[in-house]
Amino acid sequence: MAKGVRRKKASGKSRLMGIVSLFTAVIFMPTTIVLLMGMIPTVVAAVVDRSGKGTKALTVGAMNLAGCTPFLIDLWSKGHTPDIAVTIISDPRVMSVMYAAAGVGYLISWAMSGLVGTMMVQRGAIRIEDIKRRQEKMVERWGVEVTGEVHLDAYGFPIETQDKNDAEEKADEGDDKKTAE
Repeated sequence: MAKGVRRKKASGKSRLMGIVSLFTAVIFMPTTIVLLMGMIPTVVAAVVDRSGKGTKALTVGAMNLAGCTPFLIDLWSKGHTPDIAVTIISDPRVMSVMYAAAGVGYLISWAMSGLVGTMMVQRGAIRIEDIKRRQEKMVERWGVEVTGEVHLDAYGFPIETQDKNDAEEKADEGDDKKTAE
């Protein structure tokens, strides 16, 4: 096992859910066959999603399931047997529809990521402008000293000259006078 990688122990609830899911998959085998083949893009999206939040898998999965639904209804109405399930998934048009729906999910995820990113950048730019306006009002009200760009002497008072050497000399002179007293 790689350094820093920890495996979580499966809790009793998760083990129970796994067992129940396995029995359900066996009982509804034809539906499981169609979903296993049809939902492959969702599994890929879950594995490839680097954000760690699972939003891409959720978006792709919802659209992928929507693409599988008509064929599941067709399976259930025709008899719900494994033979019919295999017939359904062996039709290239069926698989194309299922995977195209997942593709739409990828497009939605991509478009929303771009849209949200653009909105956040615009909101940040507006916030920066607001902060600049507030800073200007503070300078008008309190003076240039609030900007933090004014050099101060050892006692915290603004220094008249802009030359750093002069400012340091004045601060040193103040310290010398203080120690002499």
